[in-house]
Amino acid sequence: MAALLRLPGIAARGRFDADQGHDMATLVAFTRNGVIPLLGPRTSVGEFHHGAFYYFLLAPAAALFNGDPVAVTVFIALLGIAAVALTWWLARSIAGPLAGAVAGLLLAVSPAGVEQSTFIWNPNPIAFFAVLALATAWKAHTGAAYGARLRNRNAWWAIAIGSAGAVTQLHVLGIVFLIAILGLGIIELRHDRRVVLGLLGGLGLVVVLFVPLIVHELQTNFQETGFVLDYLRGGDAGSIGGPVSALAFTLLRVVGWPIIGLVTDVPAAAAILLAVTVGLAAIGLMQARGAERTGLAWLVGILAWSTIVLAFAAPSLQQVVAGLPNDHYHAFLDPIVVILIAAPAARLLERALAAWRATRRPGPAIAAGAVAAGIAAILAVALIRNPPPVDPDGGWLAMQAAGQRVVGQSAAESIALLGLPNFKLPDAVGYPIAYAGGHLTADFVNASRIVVACDRLFESAIGAACGGPAEDALIATTVGSRPDGQPIDHLVDRFDASPRTSISVYAP
Repeated sequence: MAALLRLPGIAARGRFDADQGHDMATLVAFTRNGVIPLLGPRTSVGEFHHGAFYYFLLAPAAALFNGDPVAVTVFIALLGIAAVALTWWLARSIAGPLAGAVAGLLLAVSPAGVEQSTFIWNPNPIAFFAVLALATAWKAHTGAAYGARLRNRNAWWAIAIGSAGAVTQLHVLGIVFLIAILGLGIIELRHDRRVVLGLLGGLGLVVVLFVPLIVHELQTNFQETGFVLDYLRGGDAGSIGGPVSALAFTLLRVVGWPIIGLVTDVPAAAAILLAVTVGLAAIGLMQARGAERTGLAWLVGILAWSTIVLAFAAPSLQQVVAGLPNDHYHAFLDPIVVILIAAPAARLLERALAAWRATRRPGPAIAAGAVAAGIAAILAVALIRNPPPVDPDGGWLAMQAAGQRVVGQSAAESIALLGLPNFKLPDAVGYPIAYAGGHLTADFVNASRIVVACDRLFESAIGAACGGPAEDALIATTVGSRPDGQPIDHLVDRFDASPRTSISVYAP
């Protein structure tokens, strides 16, 4: 199910915009030219960056398939499918086979899980590494009860903490998850001090993941550290409302995201889902015993901790920007949410069926039917909320066609790029041009062609409409004329690469 919802038609499934073009250009520079990335993509709230592990993770796919974005996206999709398998295993280990089946199905059909598996973006592999950290931590914890060798338990703890470190590399807010996993390890350490080697080994893996950043800081006199401190001193201007509303809306987004996607699209359904999830988690904690109760307590604790920290440390998450990716930043909680739904629901269904088998009375049968119908309804809502089979803007295929069209008109001539708005990189069309064999240059004055990519989503910020007025004004005020006096204002071509992106090609 996970594969069928992610892999078919993947070239056109997800968006291909500036972030995706920039990431592919970085990967090609790394794998072809040996330009080692020391920093990951820039964050959306400051001048600092996410971790470089993201590029190292995707580099093999880019190298093996010569910079083909489809191959890189398929690799991300495989990580998404693997996250489904690990979620099934973890839920099964905590609460039994039925819980595993329900949790696996929920993540398989999750609209967030499908979307995160079908385009290139640094938060998208988070769910895999998060559930890998949870599964290996659980394996290490339960291994003590079954007499597993200390060496094996230490290895599992090392993988758990290292995987949580990978989550932090993929998005800076992953530090919330890393602290939670470290907390679980410290609790374990209090019961068995012999696992200290596993915890230290995991911290060693985290340090290795941060080696590129350490090298960068030593080379730049701690530039990134300065940017982080500047951001912390300036604060996050996104906070709205009071603390109660901040907690409530953050929890609404965290719980709603894996099942219904963006909660502002269907707020009533999101509120119902939140109530159901909280109720099921409470029932699970009250009714579970032994290891199952411990596992559910772990997950509830991580969910509560993360919601509180995200509500106050990242208040900009309380705002939703239409047309842009949202909510992936807390994707490390997606497996936790589906298990907190699946495990108690599966246990309720099992008990109702057992009561019906013992008594053959209609009451337990009705209860079993109601629980089964509730599970089916959640699965149906998730399926209905899945993203369309083709991205509204055509994905990579649309931008690839745009790049080929520009290169076909430019032959071997040099091509300079400009983007509108000016705070957005034009890499959405830049990488397709380079992929099609075009020669890109930063010399706007002497370039043979100047390509302007205009994003209609930001027309209010640009102050003019794409498709003519905005581009012509930019050319007139920014480029001017060549050294020979010829103005660079001859329009060679203008077309829509997608409903959102207009492409204009100018020449002297």
